[in-house]
Formats: sequence, structure tokens, C-alpha cells
Amino acid sequence: MKKVCSFLRNLIILVYILLIIFVTVCLLSYNDYKVTVFGRNTIIPVIDDDLEPNYTIGDLLIVEQNKFSSIKEGDEILFYRVVAGEVSISYANVINIERIGENEYEYTVEGGDGVPSSNFIGKTDTVTIVPKVGSFFSILQSKWGFLFLVVFPSLIAFLYTLYSVILELKDNSVVEEEQKEEDKKIEKEEKLPEEPEEKEIASIEENQETEKVEDLEEAKEPETFEEPEENIVQPEEDSEKLEEGKIEEQSEQQKRKALIAAKIKSMTEEEKRALIEAKLKSMTEEEKRAFIEAKRRK
Repeated sequence: MKKVCSFLRNLIILVYILLIIFVTVCLLSYNDYKVTVFGRNTIIPVIDDDLEPNYTIGDLLIVEQNKFSSIKEGDEILFYRVVAGEVSISYANVINIERIGENEYEYTVEGGDGVPSSNFIGKTDTVTIVPKVGSFFSILQSKWGFLFLVVFPSLIAFLYTLYSVILELKDNSVVEEEQKEEDKKIEKEEKLPEEPEEKEIASIEENQETEKVEDLEEAKEPETFEEPEENIVQPEEDSEKLEEGKIEEQSEQQKRKALIAAKIKSMTEEEKRALIEAKLKSMTEEEKRAFIEAKRRK
């Protein structure tokens, strides 16, 4: 059904375009008497009773023009009659022929009127009659008919096309703006997660640095407190102070170890490996060995 409707619509548009072209060509082919002439053929719409009874109002006459020299007395001809500046088309029999120039003739018709060869249309025996088409043809050729049937529809079609183009451009602009807004939102969404990641990385690096220092201190601290108590001979007071200091240091070390253990638990395996590698790089060979042995014991 859609295909049939589309075919009919396209067919109507095609017929209308051909009609416009035909009417425009007919108007451009007007002669001095405002009658359409194609080559040697004259198209005459019968719109009044001047051509009755031979021709009926509403008929369309296609008249082929004969050679001037072929006209003889007694032939019935169609010609333009000009009276007080008004032009009409008539037909009558030729009663006399007079040559007034090399290719110019003057025909005398019944009633005594003289018809110069410039007003001659053709003999009636060359007329082709198309019934009922003359009225429509005359309407198309009239000013109002051409205005309403050709100019106005063409103008409406042009305005509709222009309106469609403007709407399409607006839709494209709206789509482009929406696309730009979406792109901006996507860019913002992509940029927002980057800031916390940078902060997390910075905090992790700080934690790693602090843990490196604490681990180094932890690795070095046992060396300072590995002296045997048997070789130390001090007074009782000094020994008590030393014991209290040792207890305080041990409690601080335990706190540090607890903090380090908590931090290590919160770290990922990659961070732990990176921390151990950084720690090993900053240690001497002896410290590395001691650190590895301590890890093995654990």
C-alpha cells in the first residue's frame, strides 16, 4: 500500500511538473497576437462564438500553416482580424488573391475584408480539433490561471522546502549541542576520579617513606641493645634507670611495631613488594643479610 501511494504521489508530481513546463513554453511561444505558435502550427482555444458554427466553444484547434503561394480562390482560411486595435480570429472563403511583394500576399475574403499574409493562420482543411480541452488550455494561459495553478503552488513548494531545510539545520545544531554537552560530561567524569587517585598515590608514597624509615630503625635498633648484661657492672641506681629506659624503649618499639603491622596489613601485595625492594636498595649488604635472616626466623 505504501508503495502504491508513493508511486501515485510521484506520478502526480511528475504530471504537474510537465504541465508547468508545457504552459511556460506555450506562454514563451506567443506571437504578436498573443496566440501560441510552435513552428508552423498554431494552437487556438475556442473561447467565444466567433468561430461557430464550424467550431464549438471549449474546443482546441491545432492549425498547420500552408504556404502563401498554395492558397487559391475559394479556399476557406483562418486569419487574425484586427478592428480598432482588438484582435479576433475568424474564418472565411478567399475570393481574390493579390501579390504585393516577393513573399507577401493579400487575400480578399467574403465580406470584402483584405487579409495580409502576415495575418494568415492556415486553411480550415488542415485544422485538428481536440474537444473540451480549449477551456482548460485558455485557463492555463490566462494571468489568473497561471498565477493560481503555477506561481502559487511553486511558491508554496519553495517555502515548504526552505522551512524543511531550516528545521533540519536547527535539529542538527541541537544534536551537536547535546553531543558537546555529553562530551563535556564524559570528560568531567573521566577527570574526577583522577584527583583522588593522585591523592591516594601521594599518601601511599608518604606511608612507604615513613615505613621505610621505621623499618630501617627497627633493623638497626637490635644492634644497640644486643650487649650482654653479664659484662655490664654498674651501680644499682644506674641499673634501675637503665631497666626503666629499656622498658620504655621496648614499649615504644612495640607501639611502632603494632603501627607498622597495621599499615602492612592495609597495604596490597604490590605495595609490600615495592616497600621491601626499596628497603633492600637502601640497606648495606650486612643489613640485607640480617633483614633476610630475621624474615626467615619469623
